[in-house]
Amino acid sequence: MHSGLDNSNELVLNAHMLRIFGVALLSAICCLAQDEKPAPTIPELETAAQGVYMHGDYEGARQSLLQAWDLAQQLPREDPIRYDVLKRLATVRAAVGEYEDADNFLQLAISWREQNLGPDDPKIPDDVLLSVEYARSLKDYDRALWTMNRVIRLHVEPAIKAGASPREAMNTIAVADDHSRIAQIQMELKKPEAAMGSLKTALEIRTKLKGPLDPSLMYDLDRMAGIEVTLRQYDQAEETYRHALVVRETLYGKVHGDLLGTLDGLAYSLFGEKKYDDAEPVYQRLLALWISSMGTDKHAMVAIALDKMAVFYAAQKKWEESREAETRANAIRAYLLAEGLSEEAAQRIEEGTMAEAVPIYKRAEKILDPPNDVYDEQRGTIQNMQKELEKVLNKPPSKSPPPTKK
Repeated sequence: MHSGLDNSNELVLNAHMLRIFGVALLSAICCLAQDEKPAPTIPELETAAQGVYMHGDYEGARQSLLQAWDLAQQLPREDPIRYDVLKRLATVRAAVGEYEDADNFLQLAISWREQNLGPDDPKIPDDVLLSVEYARSLKDYDRALWTMNRVIRLHVEPAIKAGASPREAMNTIAVADDHSRIAQIQMELKKPEAAMGSLKTALEIRTKLKGPLDPSLMYDLDRMAGIEVTLRQYDQAEETYRHALVVRETLYGKVHGDLLGTLDGLAYSLFGEKKYDDAEPVYQRLLALWISSMGTDKHAMVAIALDKMAVFYAAQKKWEESREAETRANAIRAYLLAEGLSEEAAQRIEEGTMAEAVPIYKRAEKILDPPNDVYDEQRGTIQNMQKELEKVLNKPPSKSPPPTKK
């Protein structure tokens, strides 16, 4: 009898111990569950990626976005967050120059739009244009050109499907922009004649839609004129630069810094044609505009403009005018160098190493020789500074009076 009672008590004890162990195990599991943080969501990962991306941590952004992409692939294929993550990954990879990797993500994003929104989705051309830029960055210009032809089709085909004629579908600003981009790629491929044809098409479309004085023409005109100068087609370049100048003057007036490049190109084109009488006032206007734009006649760009004028006059054997322009250009450069040396000497004085400032001032003074009205005033200032500094350095130390005897 005692044996049966003992067994019963042992069973009760074991059951009690199991309950205690179960409660302890459950409590431990609950504690572990409380300590574990929930896995981040895709929006949280995207926000984290954006935060570190804006601080230049592109690798950190990539890691967060790759986690987001792992989660996005578990979502339904039609979920737009898949596209958003892929576009962000493309941007992050491009930021570190990994254009091939960026384009791989971009192509997946484009494929998502095509499959879920259809091939006529209006945002697809913009994504394909981004692929063009990646190809250009990789110097894969043939692929960039092929992709641009695809962009044109993407811009034209929806209009044709809507009932427009092929000519009407081609006459849009989007297509004009496409031809401008194609021209840039053709120049990168060293095909200037082909680039001129593309620019001509772009300009014809813009002129038809916007008129001959629309600001959107300026940049294509600049590129066209630049190619014409490269090919030494100076007469055509003159006409193109004059057109660009009229557009800019209509927009900005006759005294504006945005005219500088056009005036420079026009002057050079007239010079190339040997239309010296026409070119000289353009060069003079260019020089005056540089001075007014820089706010001083002692600027490096003013010196460069004078260099060009010196060459222009020398080509006509106008030696005096050429020498005068080149002398003034060199005087401006001497002025600027002496100004920099003066600042260096002043820094030495401020540091307390006055003796080091003296040879710097002497070097600046030597540069400002021979005399020239461009820098004569500056030369006098430097000489005075040098003399005052030498006085301080050569002044004997003051002797303290002897102590008085008590």
